[in-house]
Amino acid sequence: MTAPGAGIADVPPASLPPVRVKVTGDPAPVETLRLAILTSAKAVVPGIRAGEMALTETAPPLQPLPLASAMALRAIVQVAPFGLQPVIHSIPVEITNANLPWSDARDLLVSNSPETLPFGKVLLSRPVAAGETVRLLYHHQNGSPDRHMVLEVNLSNPARTPITLWIAGAAGAEGTDEFGQGHTAARAFLEQYWHRAGFMARIPANTTLPLFLHDLAPQEVASGLVQLALIDGARLNVDVFARLDGEMDPPLLSFAPNFDKVHPRGTFEHPRLMQPLTYTVGDPPLAMSVGDDRDALHEAQTGAPLKGNYGVIYAFPIEITNPRPLPAILGLIFQASGGDGGGTVLVDDQIFDLAWVKSGERRMVTTLRLAPGEHRTVLISTMPESGANYPVRLSLGSEYK
Repeated sequence: MTAPGAGIADVPPASLPPVRVKVTGDPAPVETLRLAILTSAKAVVPGIRAGEMALTETAPPLQPLPLASAMALRAIVQVAPFGLQPVIHSIPVEITNANLPWSDARDLLVSNSPETLPFGKVLLSRPVAAGETVRLLYHHQNGSPDRHMVLEVNLSNPARTPITLWIAGAAGAEGTDEFGQGHTAARAFLEQYWHRAGFMARIPANTTLPLFLHDLAPQEVASGLVQLALIDGARLNVDVFARLDGEMDPPLLSFAPNFDKVHPRGTFEHPRLMQPLTYTVGDPPLAMSVGDDRDALHEAQTGAPLKGNYGVIYAFPIEITNPRPLPAILGLIFQASGGDGGGTVLVDDQIFDLAWVKSGERRMVTTLRLAPGEHRTVLISTMPESGANYPVRLSLGSEYK
């Protein structure tokens, strides 16, 4: 523990046991490596699980790790147990990027209701069976006017033997900017998704592993996305819960009836919408709708629609042809049609940020250049982001101004 009055920089880091991490992805982005290091350290060192944990630096610095490669580094992490001074640890880390089978999520678990929490509550509890892949979206605000709230995403192994799982995840930093938190999480998740990036984690018997932990000041928002698959083991429990300062665990009102009838919660099947399209230069602009009510997934038990389709991957593979003898330029336009919003758009392997777009405004995403007679396929992908309004419209065409 840091001595009273001493600064973190003045205290030499305590050394923890070595951590060996296996990641996936072509390449594995920095966000994947960061979460893999922190989660793997929690898995092998029980004493650092209770409290916020941050990766402050690595030597050498993190960079995307290509497929079938490895790296060794030293990680400096800060662990802040609640009510105590932060502690700095040094961890030797070995990371290997392996080519492993990948499967998409069969179910989307949504934890968005109640969105604003005046008291602590168990928000989601879901078992995951062997071989199952699920995606989790959570987005909640501390509704207390004067008390901090802790929001946790926990992965629990209730069995007497260890389990192995594959994880990809991203979360926004805590703050009051609702869209900013959702955008940060969605951007990092989308990049990992299309690179099939993630990491392997081993959870010991009868152990709960905190994946994300948010310490929220009044009115602050926690937002994140996780995709995981149970590779080896009988069962995994995924839990999202919130607890106000001073509340018992679990909170007294954990299982009180849900009072928020506006925001979604529950299980939604097949959270990926693929729509192949074609476009020929000179045709009217090609229209793509994202988060439209007509595309809404429905909750598996109640049938309630997932308005906005938050957490659903939209993929538009487009066959583009330029039959003309001259080069052509196509413009990709983003229009906020359902209110103020923004988003992350992936075009082939390049990510474009639209941090904030006013309702009705049209914003250029990028341009595509085609040689005379060129024919190729372009992949455009996006995902409705927590905190933004939907639907939005994407259009691609040679007349885009």
